[in-house]
Amino acid sequence: MKFKYDCFNNRLWKLKDKSASEIPEQQAFIDSHGERKFILDTDCPNHWINFTVHDKVIRAFYKRISKVDSNDIITYYQKDISRNGDFVVEFELTEADVVAKRDDGRWVKK
Repeated sequence: MKFKYDCFNNRLWKLKDKSASEIPEQQAFIDSHGERKFILDTDCPNHWINFTVHDKVIRAFYKRISKVDSNDIITYYQKDISRNGDFVVEFELTEADVVAKRDDGRWVKK
């Protein structure tokens, strides 16, 4: 899964091959913690991505829901993307970015 994120204007695109499709404004929301999230699949509002912007990195956190038979499989991804002063970053989430929540509440690589 490839994305482009503009942290200055808070815009997100899904990238595929040489094309990009922007996630519309109506698919963005503010959660109960004040974080802005983007719904990636309108048929599944719990399938979202959000970003935390720091001075040197942008942390992407992605919750993906897939169907296997009639069961929902939830996979979480987390990636720190180096900013280098840029407001727009392109990145890819892979299996190496999959995380799981520990009993103490921290997210760690699987």
